[in-house]
Amino acid sequence: MSNSLLDIKGLKTYFYTDDGVIPAVDGVDIKINKGETVGIVGESGCGKSVTSLTAMQLTPGKVVEGSITFDGKDILSLSDKELREIRGNEMAMIFQEPMTSLNPLFTIGNQISEAIRIHLKYDKKKAKERAIAMLRKVEIPRPEEVVDDYPHQLSGGMRQRAMIAMAMACNPKLLIADEPTTALDVTIQAQILDLMRDLKETSNTAIMMITHDLGVVAEMCDRVIVMYAGKVVEQADVKTLFKDPKHPYTQGLLKSVPSIESMEKRLYSIKGNVPIPGSLKGGCPFAPRCDFAMDICREKEPILKDVKEEHLVSCFLYELDKEEAINHVTATR
Repeated sequence: MSNSLLDIKGLKTYFYTDDGVIPAVDGVDIKINKGETVGIVGESGCGKSVTSLTAMQLTPGKVVEGSITFDGKDILSLSDKELREIRGNEMAMIFQEPMTSLNPLFTIGNQISEAIRIHLKYDKKKAKERAIAMLRKVEIPRPEEVVDDYPHQLSGGMRQRAMIAMAMACNPKLLIADEPTTALDVTIQAQILDLMRDLKETSNTAIMMITHDLGVVAEMCDRVIVMYAGKVVEQADVKTLFKDPKHPYTQGLLKSVPSIESMEKRLYSIKGNVPIPGSLKGGCPFAPRCDFAMDICREKEPILKDVKEEHLVSCFLYELDKEEAINHVTATR
C-alpha cells in the first residue's frame, strides 16, 4: 500500500493578466508522505504559496499542465462539491495572516463550528462543544469564554492558535501551514511550533510547512524542498540539506542566516532579486545571481537530478566531472 499522501507532478500554474501570462509555478514536483513534515522554502515570490493554494484549488490562476493526487484522488478532476468535502476535512490550511483570514463578523466558535457541522455532521450544541475542546487543545485559556469572542478581541498569537484549532477540528490528513509564525514574537513562535508538533504526533497529520525561516525548517521538518522562480531547485532530507547543500541558491540562503559563531561584520546576502515571473527568457533562472554561472547556465535550463540518494539538485555544476567542478568553483572565487 502506497505511503504517499500528496503527489504533485509537473505542475504549472499560470496567471493570465492584461500584461500577459505570468508563470507563477513552472513545472513543480512535490511528494508528501503520510505523517511527514515537508518544508517548502525560498524567498518571497518563488511560488511557494501559489503551489499550496493550487493543491487546495483556491488559486485564481489556471493549471495548464501537471497533476495533483491527494490520497489517491485526482484533485484537478474533482467537482466543486467534491473539493468542498476535502477542504477543511481531509486537507486543511493555516493562512499567513490570521487577522485577515478570520471573518471579523463571526465569533471564533462560530467559525470553528462551521467546518465541524459541515464535515462531521454535528448538531449546533455538539459542534460548539468540540470547538471549545479544540481551543483547549491548542492551549487557549478560558476556552468556554473565548469561543464567544470575535477575532479583534484576541492577540496575534491567540488568533493563530484559533486558526490551528479550526484547521485541526476535523482531524485532516494534511495540514498546509503558510508562514504560520510570521508577525509573532519569538516566544509565541516557539509555542506555536511546539503545538503543531504535538498535534502531528497525536493525529499523524502530514504537514506542508511553507516558510522562509530556516530555523523553523531545521526544527520541524523531515524533508526540505527549495523553490526559486516557480521551480524546485533542490530537495533532500533536512539533515543532508543543512550539512551539505548543493545548489548555489540553497548555499546562499544558508549563508544568509545569522550565526553567533561568525566573525563577519556584515551579514551575507545573495546579490540581486528574485526575477519577476515570466521575465526570464531562457537558461537557469538563478544564473543572473549565481557566482558560479557558466555559459551553459545562460543558454539551457537544468533539470532536477539525483546527486546522491534522495538528494535532487537542478544545477549544471553537477553535470561536470568532479575535477572540472572544483576547478570552476575555485576560479570563480
